[in-house]
Amino acid sequence: MSFTRGATALLLAALLPACSGGDGSCDGEVLPPVHAADLCVNAGCGERVVLLDIPSAENLIFSNTGRLFVSSGLGVLEIRRKADGSFESLPISEARGYNGLAIAGDVLYAVSGDGTLSATRLDASPRLEAIYQMSGMCIANGMAFGPDGALYVVDEPLNLCVPDPKIKRLRLSAVDPFAVVGEEVWVQGSPLGQLHLGLDNVLRFPNGLQRAGNRFFGTDGGSVYAVDLQADGSAGTVTPLYFTVDAHDDLGLVGDDGLLVAGFFTGRIRLLSRDGELLQQTEPATFSFPSSVRLGRPPMFRPDDILVTETGVLTDNNLPLDHLSLFRRRDP
Repeated sequence: MSFTRGATALLLAALLPACSGGDGSCDGEVLPPVHAADLCVNAGCGERVVLLDIPSAENLIFSNTGRLFVSSGLGVLEIRRKADGSFESLPISEARGYNGLAIAGDVLYAVSGDGTLSATRLDASPRLEAIYQMSGMCIANGMAFGPDGALYVVDEPLNLCVPDPKIKRLRLSAVDPFAVVGEEVWVQGSPLGQLHLGLDNVLRFPNGLQRAGNRFFGTDGGSVYAVDLQADGSAGTVTPLYFTVDAHDDLGLVGDDGLLVAGFFTGRIRLLSRDGELLQQTEPATFSFPSSVRLGRPPMFRPDDILVTETGVLTDNNLPLDHLSLFRRRDP
């Protein structure tokens, strides 16, 4: 452990007890940002801990106040820590499959594979209700809000449908966050969905999506790519950043310099720089088909914790392989 990394970790730990906000706020103060160099993403320094069994766990998101939500094959769940330190899951939706999650202000959005968009206020008792039906979706998956206030939704062609990979843009009403007022294709992928080596600028199997500034980061089979929102609202060139033989699922942002990526087939979590350099990775089969990964947030988790959803065997909600797990640096 370097002095800089160790000093940052100690400072984070010292500030944690007073923290009340998952956005890094701590009783009015701002926690030091977590950067790629602060993380442990390998067995030499960290270990995996299963927190909960969640059937077909798919995606996860933190609110700005540190509330944690997980989408799954049986609905969207809020994860809470009990007085004894263990965790529990509380359903906030009907019992059906949900994929991507996104939050704007105090509203949580969740999308089902068929393109049904649901939303709820994040009050004391949130309850997701359908607000919009997207057209022409095969498997609606990763979601992220753009700097323009629009919601960007990935359509993944891994189903019994005509392959039509794309990223759609949904425009929400300026006065009503539960009203969608426009829908359009923002990035059109290859209509044939051919296998590829991740070395060109065409989407074929897009899945996860995150956004930092005007740049979106996404996954596409074994590739991790970036695409910019241009000043005129159009999409820039899809630029591959990293490729390996795997199927990358969703991904998470690390400060202003890193990306965490879930390697579904290999069972690995990878830490990349923003320009696609592989910095660290867990051993193969550390996780059972990881589907999403995010940094932790106070008050339930340390800022350098890594939360992972594990889908297990697709379409099977009964095998004991579906989890919400934590990868945490071991205490010295």
